[in-house]
Amino acid sequence: MEPLAYIWVRKTVDWSDEQTFFAQIPEGFEPKLARWNETFETPFHSFRQRVAEIARLNHSRVSRAAVAKWDRIPDGALVLPVDDDDWFAPEVAVRAAEAQELGGAGARWPTIHVEDPMGFGHRVDLWRRRLLPFSPPRWICSTNNYALVKEAGSANKELLASHVEASRWVKAGRRDSMRSLPERLSIANRTIASRTSLGHLRPTVSRAELLRKSRRYRSIYREDVAGCPWACPHLEAMAELMDELQPRR
Repeated sequence: MEPLAYIWVRKTVDWSDEQTFFAQIPEGFEPKLARWNETFETPFHSFRQRVAEIARLNHSRVSRAAVAKWDRIPDGALVLPVDDDDWFAPEVAVRAAEAQELGGAGARWPTIHVEDPMGFGHRVDLWRRRLLPFSPPRWICSTNNYALVKEAGSANKELLASHVEASRWVKAGRRDSMRSLPERLSIANRTIASRTSLGHLRPTVSRAELLRKSRRYRSIYREDVAGCPWACPHLEAMAELMDELQPRR
């Protein structure tokens, strides 16, 4: 049976080998990586490998979808972009394809983030979204809450590679090209090891901050995500992983 959509993992990193991983880390990340490895018994690359395995299992369970590299996705196919730590609902490909067939360049749906607030401003924004769920989000397209048809010659690859560019494209007058779905069909799993959680605008992170975050994340992954029963196995797997993340003595 032909897939209705293709899951494209934007950037794949080989987390299995520490030396290979070190060659791929972004510039300026070394101090945070060193602090992590000083703080926890589980090395950073091993933790991220487990996170990626949980996401790969999730992607394999999406009905009528195939995981493929960009060059293997045919022009005209519906593409679901995702990072290697985020999750989809099993029916996301079917629902996105049904919406796109009504006309337009793709589909989008409400975004959900499983995360620890990064500061006071972020916490206020989360409160605003809970109290005023219909207030406009900062980004119309988030990490993995949209799908677009792949145009010939990779003409729209940038929109699939960056949710920021996709959001700007929609705001620039293409909103009608994106069919809006009401269901919660994806989760952005912003783990303790994500660059955002580790403070991407700061040069380093303290041991005390990492330990505080690890305690909060143990609670976060034991909370239910409303309307997403499909996420329970993945939340449980992340909770187990956080329990294994023990501090060095």
